[in-house]
Amino acid sequence: MEDVVDAINSRLRSPYFGYAILAFLAFNWRGIFLLLTSSAAPIERLELFDSETSYWTLAVLPLVVGALVAASTQWLKYLFLLIARKPLELIENSNLEAEHKKFIRQAELEKVRSDLASKRESELIERAKRDESIAELSDESKKRELETEIGKIRKERDVKLSDGAREILTAAASEEQGRILVLKTLAGENMQAGKKAFGGKSKKEYAAYEAALRELVAAGYVKPVGHKGEIYELTHEGWQLAGAL
Repeated sequence: MEDVVDAINSRLRSPYFGYAILAFLAFNWRGIFLLLTSSAAPIERLELFDSETSYWTLAVLPLVVGALVAASTQWLKYLFLLIARKPLELIENSNLEAEHKKFIRQAELEKVRSDLASKRESELIERAKRDESIAELSDESKKRELETEIGKIRKERDVKLSDGAREILTAAASEEQGRILVLKTLAGENMQAGKKAFGGKSKKEYAAYEAALRELVAAGYVKPVGHKGEIYELTHEGWQLAGAL
C-alpha cells in the first residue's frame, strides 16, 4: 500500500501532472466553488457542478494544457536565458572594469608610497652626509654655528601643524603683541588673533580652532597668560616659526 501511495505522490509531483492539476482548477473553479459552498441537497449540488463543467474541462483540456506547458517549459527557460544573457554580460563586464580600475588605483597609491619612502631615505642620507661634512670642520665656533643654523632649518622644515594651527599662528604674528584672545559671550564663542576672528560661525568650527590652539600650546609655540584661559601669547619659538611660515 505504501508503494502505491509513494508512486502516486511521485506522479503528482512531476511537472506535467502539476500543470494539469492547475489547469483543472482554472477550468472548473466555478463548479468546485458551487459544490463546496452550496447549501442545497447533494443531488442539487452535483447538478450545479455538472452545469458548470463538462468532459472537456474535466479531462481533455487540463491534460492538453499540462502537456503543452510541460513541453514548453524548457523552451521558455532557454528563451529567458537568451534575453537575460546580454544584461548579465554587461553587468559582469562592469564589475570587471571596476575591479580593474581599483587594482590600477591601488598600484598607483603603492607607487606613491614607495616614492615617498625613497625620497625620505634619500633625505636622511643627505642629512648624514652634511653632518659628516660639518664634523670635519676644524673651526669649532664655525662648526657650532653651522650646527645651530642647520638644526633651526630642520626644525622649521620638520614641524607638522594643522592648517588651523598655522592660521592662528600667522594671524597672531601679524601684530606686535602676538596675542590670541578667546572670547566667550552669550552670543557664542570665537577667537581673535591679530585682525582675524576664528570659529565664530558654528560650534563645530570653534571646536576645530580650539583644538588647533591646544596643539600650539602643546608644541610650545603659544603660552597662556593668566589662569582664565582667555589670553595667549606667542613664545620665542612661535615667533620664529611664524616668521618661517
